Amino acid sequence: MRAKQDLRVVSLPRALSKLGLCSRSQAEKLVAAGKVSVNGKVVTSLSFRVDPSHDRFSVEGADVAKEKTFTYLLMNKPVDVVTTRVDERGRRTVYDLLKADRLAENAGHLFPVGRLDKETSGALLFTNDTQLGEKLTNPNAKFPKTYAVVCEGILNREVLSQLSEGITLEDGYTTLPARVSKMFSENDVSECEITIVEGKNRQIRRMFEQVSFPVLELQRIAIGPVLLGELQSGKLRKLTKDEINQLKDR
Repeated sequence: MRAKQDLRVVSLPRALSKLGLCSRSQAEKLVAAGKVSVNGKVVTSLSFRVDPSHDRFSVEGADVAKEKTFTYLLMNKPVDVVTTRVDERGRRTVYDLLKADRLAENAGHLFPVGRLDKETSGALLFTNDTQLGEKLTNPNAKFPKTYAVVCEGILNREVLSQLSEGITLEDGYTTLPARVSKMFSENDVSECEITIVEGKNRQIRRMFEQVSFPVLELQRIAIGPVLLGELQSGKLRKLTKDEINQLKDR
């Protein structure tokens, strides 16, 4: 019996992660900052051992539920909002939008699955399911994401072929093949949709800059099977059971 109990004993950051509160790295920061209590006492040691099935935890004064309750939300991130928890320059963050939406209430410590740069709008997933988050952001997963692009210039077959086959960026990295569709050009401006299976920093913008078609507007309209649809800018919606199952089954 003793051996079975010992198998359940883990480090405090690991316990918070297993309970679906946040990732282990986020838990380590919370513990080190003195924001976590175990059985009513603040613990700052990352190696402190606990039994998630018996010990009581609270973070910033709020009790942590013993059973995992996962939340899956889709946000339509507006332009000029940054994907960080706190911004040293005082800019509006995605967490400001989360706090203002009732769907995010009592959802534990949600985190974004991936990022969108400040100038890019569109689909951004939030969850407290660390296992799914790590799965979708793993580079080896080659998880598809689709963007609507508005760029300068008239796109032609040669450029579309380059984008589809892969672009060698300024740092020497060659992107994986992409799928380009729904192209339209008028008055020296073009629109198209592009689906990529990787997530390098500002990748779409860098790809189009490399072929001399600077991006004017960029919006992520789909993350795998999860479509942005008619979701209003700055708003959230819950993922459907079908969407969640499709994400998990990939």
